[in-house]
Amino acid sequence: MLADMSTLFRSKLTFAWFIAAIFLELVRVLGSGSAGTTSSVVSAGLSDFVLIWSLIMIGMTASAVSSESGEFADSVMSKSVTRFDYLFAKFSSRIIYVLAMYGAISAVIVGLTLGIVKNDYQIYGLISSLLLVALALIVLTTMGVAFSTFSPNTIIAIVSLLVVWYAMMFFFPLVKLEFLSPANLITLLPGIIRGNWTTTLWNTIVGWTSISVACTGLSAIYFYLKDV
Repeated sequence: MLADMSTLFRSKLTFAWFIAAIFLELVRVLGSGSAGTTSSVVSAGLSDFVLIWSLIMIGMTASAVSSESGEFADSVMSKSVTRFDYLFAKFSSRIIYVLAMYGAISAVIVGLTLGIVKNDYQIYGLISSLLLVALALIVLTTMGVAFSTFSPNTIIAIVSLLVVWYAMMFFFPLVKLEFLSPANLITLLPGIIRGNWTTTLWNTIVGWTSISVACTGLSAIYFYLKDV
């Protein structure tokens, strides 16, 4: 897990992501000025993780296992790690990496916003919005590692996750599953930050948590039975 995290945090993509995100949020906050509000600016910044930065996360997570199939086979043959050691290290490192990047960038977003724009937030609403987006990113991460486990090809895993993630956003509302749609959360974020909580959000929390647990469990079973 530590070796995987070290590789992720040292990658050039990580630095590029962080710099691009900070620049984008700085431009957004300064551009909104006195006309902006905390709920609008922070919600727009958090939405970037679902709409834009999710592309980077999909690439990082959906390549976690499939890109190292040869190395894993060698490790199992030499008995240096067990299958569960390897797989759960991948889950742990990817989740920690995504949440660390999210935490660093969102801290800058909130800090800049509170110091410049008009405040219209409730503290519990702001914290709830941050936690809900974090949960959405955990769902994306566990799905990515799971897809990487199921697929022997990295490109197929990435494309499949892209299709599923954006289907969740745009097609789930059409089939009455809007509580599972990340796009629905984006719509509700400004109100959540202002302190408006709806009972639908509890369904979202339960649904997303179930998806994460199911992805982790099914991928663990498949990986245990997989012929390497």
